Amino acid sequence: MNNQIKVLVAPNSFKECADSVELVTLFETAFDKHLQKNIKSKIKFDYKPISDGGDGFLEVCKYHFGLEKLHFEISYPFSDEKFLCPVGYWESKKILFIESAEVLGLKNIPENKRNPMELSSKGMGELLIQILDGIENGLLNVENVIVGIGGTGTNDLGLGMMEVFGLELYDKVDNKLDVLPQNFELVEKIVVPEVTLPFKLETVIDVENPLLGEKGACKAFARQKGASENDVIHLEKGFENILKELELDEGFISKLSGAGGGLAAAFKIFFNSEEKFASYFIENFLGINSENSDYNLVITGEGKFDFQSMMNKGSMIIANKFAKKNIPVYIVCGEAEGILPDDENIHVIELAEYFDSTEESIANIDKGIELASKQISKFLIKLIETNS
Repeated sequence: MNNQIKVLVAPNSFKECADSVELVTLFETAFDKHLQKNIKSKIKFDYKPISDGGDGFLEVCKYHFGLEKLHFEISYPFSDEKFLCPVGYWESKKILFIESAEVLGLKNIPENKRNPMELSSKGMGELLIQILDGIENGLLNVENVIVGIGGTGTNDLGLGMMEVFGLELYDKVDNKLDVLPQNFELVEKIVVPEVTLPFKLETVIDVENPLLGEKGACKAFARQKGASENDVIHLEKGFENILKELELDEGFISKLSGAGGGLAAAFKIFFNSEEKFASYFIENFLGINSENSDYNLVITGEGKFDFQSMMNKGSMIIANKFAKKNIPVYIVCGEAEGILPDDENIHVIELAEYFDSTEESIANIDKGIELASKQISKFLIKLIETNS
């Protein structure tokens, strides 16, 4: 078996369609179907679902670390109505994993409620309060909380989260304001609570983008959360006003992350969190490293491949790691938009090309992965022939 070729299958989740754990199962089923036994015996598949901190982060951590799932009752971003939110507990390591997309994600926000001007991250604050209560009551033994940040439907700079701890906003005549982005431009006084957490807080950030500016939380990402062009302008101005009232140093602001609609920045501002980019998490937690591997082919992917992917999101982290080693990489995505990677080792397969519409492609993700795998299987057979 020394002449086996090695294939890494490491997709990121397809947002609002299938998480990466489900995807590796679909790939495995498809390759079992399309590769004959004598061919499969010459291939060693290594299935490693990944997450960059966004959708599917919790399932990936559960898959790799064998986490226990706990559930906490928290509010939806659009109302005080409650739902059960899962977190992952690695009891032996005293680590708790939180996926912000499970707390504040678009999947929890009906389309008619997707207006980030009126949405709050209070659910994250409620979750942290309950975790603190669990630690105080001896029900949880936690020394480290790791929050995957990405896939949020909120864009409130994490102030809703802090409202639960006591943050208050006031206008110029000292009227108390609802802690919602629609009021951020009116703020002239902020009451900031002092909170000391009994655990180390780390964030895994899904995109490497600044808090403000053209590539920031508001201008680059708020539209996909339901913001209008006018909303985007006011969200940006609101953020700028809040940061001014917090009297933060310009140098500090320039280093803040725009991930999660400013949620990552809030963790840094109010809790001094330790930030980890997705590339660090994928390499050091999930153990995917091109430096000490001998893969002949790599398969990755995500739902939509566009300019955000180029901000070092999951699929591009994998693609860049291996393509620079002259290892062929297939990026399987639901749809591709914009400029594709200019690298002869990177090949993009767009599932939408197999169907008549995006909706049909999403509804038939299993069929799409099967067709993509059939296409990749032809390349695998050529690799085997070359290797022989």
